Amino acid sequence: MKIRDLFTMQGRVSRAAYTLTGMVLTLIKHNIDRVLAKQIHQTSWGLMNYLTPLGMLNQPYPLSAEEKRFLVTMALVAVPFIWAGVAMTVKRLRDAGVASRLVFLFFIPAVNVVFFLLLCLLPSREDQEMAAKGGWGILETYLPNSKWGSGMLGTFAGAIFGTVLTLFSIRVLGGYGFTLFLAIPFFMGYFSAWLHCYRQPRSFGDCAFVAILSVVLTAVILVGIAIEGIFCILMAAPIAIPLALLGALLAYKIQEPRYLQPQPHTMLGLFLVIPLLAGAEHWAPAETPRFKVHTAMEIAAPPEVVWQRIVAFPQIDEPVHWVFRLGMSYPLEARTVGSGLTADRQCIFSTGAFREPILAWDEGKHFAFAVSEEPPLMKEWSPYGDIHVRHLEDHDFKPERADFYLTALPGGRTRLDGWTTYENRMWPGMYWRLWTDEIVHQIHGRVFRQVKKLAEEDARLGAGR
Repeated sequence: MKIRDLFTMQGRVSRAAYTLTGMVLTLIKHNIDRVLAKQIHQTSWGLMNYLTPLGMLNQPYPLSAEEKRFLVTMALVAVPFIWAGVAMTVKRLRDAGVASRLVFLFFIPAVNVVFFLLLCLLPSREDQEMAAKGGWGILETYLPNSKWGSGMLGTFAGAIFGTVLTLFSIRVLGGYGFTLFLAIPFFMGYFSAWLHCYRQPRSFGDCAFVAILSVVLTAVILVGIAIEGIFCILMAAPIAIPLALLGALLAYKIQEPRYLQPQPHTMLGLFLVIPLLAGAEHWAPAETPRFKVHTAMEIAAPPEVVWQRIVAFPQIDEPVHWVFRLGMSYPLEARTVGSGLTADRQCIFSTGAFREPILAWDEGKHFAFAVSEEPPLMKEWSPYGDIHVRHLEDHDFKPERADFYLTALPGGRTRLDGWTTYENRMWPGMYWRLWTDEIVHQIHGRVFRQVKKLAEEDARLGAGR
């Protein structure tokens, strides 16, 4: 193979050439990235960084000039490798007789590992046609031929494998990473549709239905054996179901013609790569992203009055927002003993008390605290009542600090700005941030409304004296 062949979309490439080229390009790219990371950013670069190549953006402070230069350099270096990867994948899909538009799976983290392995194992079209003339093997004898029979088999088999892989990821490794939320649902969708189509081709609607049922059944099993609660399962569904459908789409496209039927050894290779990928995430984890949430409110009271209600406030009596009714922890009151950096502060939440060492005490201007002890983020819905959920016990969501700034406005008013910085070890970070940012905003809003109500009452009483 010539160098220019790496960058052309024309022609075909065998699985051996695709595998070798993919491994060589990955090694070259990884070593270039390691050198650049060390020389430009003085940091290490591991394989898990490819799951979050833009992880540097997940930090609560603006990028420095050096960090911007590092990201731009890494992006420019990546362009030829991405081009070569896409070109080789298109040619490999064409060689296997699969629609080349499925190349978009190349860009989905964790899923692209399963996709790459499948293309490394899937024979060329001519080889599959020759294999088809010799019979289809032992599964052809035992698998159901009926639509409902193969559908039930695909659903239950996909759910069983999905449950086993999920238990391995959560209970053994304690990880809620890309493998759990991206690779496993994709594999479940592919595997269930593969079994459904093994005896004869099915419509994409049938494949999609079986894939979704396997995800739903897995969710029921996880709730039934008290591994996860109902609410966490519902939060994961918006990413799990689309990825299962992508897996079903890939299986449908590959198996649409009868001669493209992958054999059991191919599926065994895919099954084995999932725990390996989860193990790689566990033993070489990517850097935990940090996020910062901002909320602001204007209060008809001067800063010195607002300050007293920020430092401590009595029981909040407003109705509980629907987000908190789902089980999320919410603030009830704050107690502070003493003043200054040595003050002892506790914020009482619905699930327990946060201990909050004081970090900044600039009266009437800036109040900040860290979090040294925290109760569970939420109380899970479960038919068994209280259950032990790994991500809650391990505090995968961890608040670091909260800062409140008070700015005097004309007319004796105050602008109150609140910033909360937190870490979240559940991936993909940008998806879970949609949930956690909203929860933090609701916590801010509940506290700010209490502060506003009490401070404005204090201001009116003071003006009336």
